[in-house]
Amino acid sequence: MRRGDMTQGNIWKLLIGFAIPMLFGNLLQQLYNAFDAIVVGNYVGQEALAAVGSTGPLINMIIAFFMGMSTGSSVLISQAFGAKDDKKMHDTVHTGMLLAIIMGIVLAAVGIFASPYLLVWMKAPPEIIPDANAYLRVYFAGLPALTIYNMGAAILTATGDSRRPLYFLMISTVINIVGNLVFVNVFHMGITGVAWSTVISEVISAVLVVIVLYLAESACKFRFRDLRLHGATLKRIVMIGLPGGVQQAIISFSNIAVQSYINRLGAPIVAGYSAASKLDAFIMLPAQTMAMATTTFVGQNLGAKQVQRARKGTRNALLTSLGITILLSVAALLCSRPLLRIFSPDAQVLEHGVEFMRVFVPFYFILSITQILPGALRGAGDVKFATATCIFCYVVLRQLYLFFVTQIEHSIVTVSLSYPVTWAISAIILCIYYARSNWNRFAEAPAESGAGERREG
Repeated sequence: MRRGDMTQGNIWKLLIGFAIPMLFGNLLQQLYNAFDAIVVGNYVGQEALAAVGSTGPLINMIIAFFMGMSTGSSVLISQAFGAKDDKKMHDTVHTGMLLAIIMGIVLAAVGIFASPYLLVWMKAPPEIIPDANAYLRVYFAGLPALTIYNMGAAILTATGDSRRPLYFLMISTVINIVGNLVFVNVFHMGITGVAWSTVISEVISAVLVVIVLYLAESACKFRFRDLRLHGATLKRIVMIGLPGGVQQAIISFSNIAVQSYINRLGAPIVAGYSAASKLDAFIMLPAQTMAMATTTFVGQNLGAKQVQRARKGTRNALLTSLGITILLSVAALLCSRPLLRIFSPDAQVLEHGVEFMRVFVPFYFILSITQILPGALRGAGDVKFATATCIFCYVVLRQLYLFFVTQIEHSIVTVSLSYPVTWAISAIILCIYYARSNWNRFAEAPAESGAGERREG
């Protein structure tokens, strides 16, 4: 069995073995982000913590769009890997990497120019806008490195290599942590120093992933001279990735609107929400990681025309995610105050953070459904319905809920409930669609031309 091959062997062991390195990688990514908040909350102050928190949804929107787009490359590579189509892998790698470079530059330019206007639109408290704008502009300058790393990591993950992206994140996380402490405590650069530390660590991780792809001996070997946008491949990447990218960006855009409702409640509440959101990101990790593993598992097995195995893998991933998420949610609720104290010793911040967590943490088990099922559908190349469902529930319904409910009462509780209400509706719709989806067409379809051919270099 080839390394990274998920078409043979014990399903549960393969999923867990593949997901664990990604889980640690995602954990490091969250620590990476959380440490920014820890440093500013403890060494700079409440307003700086609020500034970092208020920029989170905006940064997440841009990252989410590109990560959704990179899914298109990941799905094509995982299917080509399962079908042993090396030419398709080669073309997808180089099309995806060039797309990452172009998008990173464009997003950086737009972000640097638009950041002050976006903060005003988000109704950020006036006292935090200067810090938030300084942080955003430096962060946006590093976006090309981030898009290159994410595309490279998606390529490695699609071929079953989830370990080396983990190692790169370990290195960049250590660099980010050390850089934060040095720039803030030694050079007294405040929130700007935190942003520069993040950018430097992202550049290093991008360089590392490019080196590994350059030295690869498989069909995912990267060469700068081979960079080009292969028309048919680009079309497939866009067809699969764009709906997911638009979905994630629109959902994040909706979260910006939610953030605007929170911003109106004042800087202490914004800081409390920032601390709580850093914690809840850790609880969401098992569902997100198993969803990524499910996408690769389904893609490879449908590429190998093993429909029932793909379905069984999805069930195993869903049950595993549910169990772990429920345990983490209980632990987070019992220990919410000491955990939040890591981000800030301020009594107001702690009180508001606990209030946020009590509302939405009990409902995180629903996210296992809304993550795993779309992950399975992405692996099958079936993205349109899941995208439409998420946009309808997380954008349209959520904004309608916020508009009408806050007319009656605008509080932490009413704003926070916008999340679990829309998660639940989305989960019900996705369950019905997944149960009715037909994957037998993969077993009946003829093999693609070129499948099984070997390409060296």
